[in-house]
Amino acid sequence: MSNPKICSIEPLEMGNPLPLSSFFAPAGLVARAIKGFEPRKQQEEMAAAVYNAIIGKKHLIVEAGTGVGKSLAYILPAALWAVQNKKKVVVATYTKALQEQLTKKDLPIIKGMLEKSGFSFKYFLLMGSRNYLCLSRLGRSDKQGAELFDDGEAAQKTVSQLLQWAKTAESGCRTEIPFRTPHNVWEEVCRDPDMCLNKRCALKDACLYRKALAQAKQADLIVINQHLFFAGIPIPADAVIFDEAHNLEEVASNFLGFSVTDRKVKRLLDDIFNQKSGKGLAKRIKRPPANWFREIKGAVSDAHFAAKTFFQDIREKLQFGGLDGKIPAGAKRVRKPGIVANTLSEPLFELIALLSKAIGHSQSAAEEAEIKAHLNRCKSMAEQLTAFLECKSKAHAYWVEVSYSKRNPVTALNSAPVDVSEALRKELFEKHCPVILTSATLTVDNSFEMIKSRLGLDKTLELLLDSPFDYKKQAVICIPPDIPDPQENKAYETAVIKECLKIPAIVAGGIFVLCTNWQLLYKSFETLAKSISGRPLFRQGEKLPHQLLNEFKQAGNGILLATDTFWQGVDVPGAALSCVVITRLPFLSPDTPLEEARHEWMAAKGMNVFNEYVLPKAIVKFRQGFGRLIRSRTDFGAVIVLDPRIQTRSYGAKFLRSIPKCRKAGSLDEVKEFLKNG
Repeated sequence: MSNPKICSIEPLEMGNPLPLSSFFAPAGLVARAIKGFEPRKQQEEMAAAVYNAIIGKKHLIVEAGTGVGKSLAYILPAALWAVQNKKKVVVATYTKALQEQLTKKDLPIIKGMLEKSGFSFKYFLLMGSRNYLCLSRLGRSDKQGAELFDDGEAAQKTVSQLLQWAKTAESGCRTEIPFRTPHNVWEEVCRDPDMCLNKRCALKDACLYRKALAQAKQADLIVINQHLFFAGIPIPADAVIFDEAHNLEEVASNFLGFSVTDRKVKRLLDDIFNQKSGKGLAKRIKRPPANWFREIKGAVSDAHFAAKTFFQDIREKLQFGGLDGKIPAGAKRVRKPGIVANTLSEPLFELIALLSKAIGHSQSAAEEAEIKAHLNRCKSMAEQLTAFLECKSKAHAYWVEVSYSKRNPVTALNSAPVDVSEALRKELFEKHCPVILTSATLTVDNSFEMIKSRLGLDKTLELLLDSPFDYKKQAVICIPPDIPDPQENKAYETAVIKECLKIPAIVAGGIFVLCTNWQLLYKSFETLAKSISGRPLFRQGEKLPHQLLNEFKQAGNGILLATDTFWQGVDVPGAALSCVVITRLPFLSPDTPLEEARHEWMAAKGMNVFNEYVLPKAIVKFRQGFGRLIRSRTDFGAVIVLDPRIQTRSYGAKFLRSIPKCRKAGSLDEVKEFLKNG
């Protein structure tokens, strides 16, 4: 696609034309608003492309290399178009970090620029409704705390704090609460769509979520996350922008799938009636039908027994079991229907019947809504169990996974579509609303074909923009010699750990060690911890990711070993991150149930699975990992790849072509020299 020309835009409320280029000119509005701003032709080209796509009602896919300033390049033209034409734009991100950047940094600047240009511009961050405090449920929790919470005193203290905070709360959003709100308390005080009385609620005029929706409806631009977009927002959009669009397939797949766990079943049954505490919905209903309480207690007991037997049968059928009696973590595919008898649905249907019977005896709209909410949860769970056991769709993968939470096993029945392209084609791209997709990594060999085919995006404008950074001066890539092929498991692992021990001696700043599996991560960490002194050492899993990242940044010379979470969306400018070590080319493991099913589905369609899917996905993730290093014009450092296949296999050249052209080093000594002279 040829580069778009910068267009002249005629505003509605001003007498003189306002060219988009006037914002990005050397002495333009952006330069005046952002200290140290440097005009970038790539940013200007992207802004024009976004504007032209929106006014032409065309879809657009844009890859903007690191440093282009893509958030400003899509928000500014979208905001300008929205205020000129009284339209609404939705921006959907994947990470909370980007949401914060947009709402706390970029959008306030754009608001100021537009106001100076004579426009009134409003933006709003809208969260999913469960992120908002419900005043009605909060009041109920205050009155019925003893019936709702097992840890009554501690929970009641939090409820009292929330009551006080709610008096002056502006948003009612959980992220704004200045104190810790335990999960069990939040579940009882947040807005639950199934329990919401809407117009029938006595507190509807004070409803914090309704106020948030009202603000969103008044806004020209709404920021949300991608999950909320697929769940559905009650505000129609005239244009949609997906940033971090390389994650869109994963988000859509999660939304279109489901997961039923033994823990979810137990939570539902305990919410209806907790046999240990004697609390729950059944206890709170004021005037149930005759004998109803005794019947529902019995039904809950039957369901608990059935659930325990049901999940145990599944684990035994799939041969989950250790010699020591401990259930091993792992995942196993289910290929055929009827793996076990559906012994859990009957007790759920009994609960559905009893809850239906109680509806006519409810004493208030709130009580009726609560009964219906639990009834709908039972129905949904029964439907998902049936769908799983019948393996209803050939286009879905079905698998059982055992994981651990606080040393307790959790068994999950999962389903997800192997392909989301048709669903996205019909529900997203065939709508009249223009859709903009952007990310720093969307292409493979300068082609958008892989991402377009995976998302069902047939007709679209395309724009590929390189980074304005000087990678030849700022970065070096090194593939150390004599590292065995990863297929030589033990020899390869030993060589990687040995190389990781050498790197801190030549890199004074911070180091990321990006792994593709936990086993190598743990072994590398243990070895480094014994051998490296005087350098802060961090390991993913020790703390929450954002806490680890903050401590790593503050350390300045830390070493962080991580897996998936830190391959993308992590921004550490300056010497605090001077080296990124990619231990292995990030090919997705085909032995995960979903990936295995995807491979089979593609092969059945005659596709070359490796060339058309596995390799392109690995290249995109490799680019994400490489992209952690250079985050500004002054950044400087090295990327070290400890996988010889990037040089020994025919596909290796594609990985190297996918990253910006930079210096090449044949050994760690050459890396040391590069860093020394930088």
